[in-house]
Amino acid sequence: MPEREPTITGYLTLGLLAARDWSAYQLAEQLGRGVAELWPSADRGRYAVLNRLHKAGFVQTRQEHTGKRARTIYSITPEGREALAAWLRTPVRPPSLEFEGMVRVLLSDQGSLDEMRATLARTREQALANREMFARYAAFISATGGTFPERRHLFALANTFMIGHYDHIISWADWAEQQIADWPDTVTPATTHGDQVREMLAPGRERFQAEQEGAR
Repeated sequence: MPEREPTITGYLTLGLLAARDWSAYQLAEQLGRGVAELWPSADRGRYAVLNRLHKAGFVQTRQEHTGKRARTIYSITPEGREALAAWLRTPVRPPSLEFEGMVRVLLSDQGSLDEMRATLARTREQALANREMFARYAAFISATGGTFPERRHLFALANTFMIGHYDHIISWADWAEQQIADWPDTVTPATTHGDQVREMLAPGRERFQAEQEGAR
């Protein structure tokens, strides 16, 4: 892998600059608008990535003055466009998930049932808030064309995915709360609720069996 190859955050930055020139502040603002929910690390080191892209020759800078105040404006170079286009031709990596709430669920036998319920409740609240944010984006793009009207068809694809993603989390949190409603604690259901556990695993088990039959 070439040493100069950008990170995913770098490619996101190049993609923004492919549409128009931006200041560092404007780029950071754009990366924070829903992108962090797709690629969490985009929210970290988003200023430093500009320096790396500049050193690699993928972006260039110029100074703009408003009165006595100067700001640096970044624009993509032909080499940057070439790097972005080349990356889009490479095979995509499998999706990954960063979900602290689910990690806490997995380790809930080390805590109380009330703590587990709090995790599920907070997970739902977060998903509701994020779904509302993407719903507002959908309304904004529909009404105005959005910040990137030339890309609104692509944003519509991503927006629909994110709405569905948070719908799934909300539904799962509701279902999980129902499943644990009569648990006495977070430990004993492993042995006392065997039938329930088997029923919870039914969708995955049936999917596996169907795939096995389809492969014959």
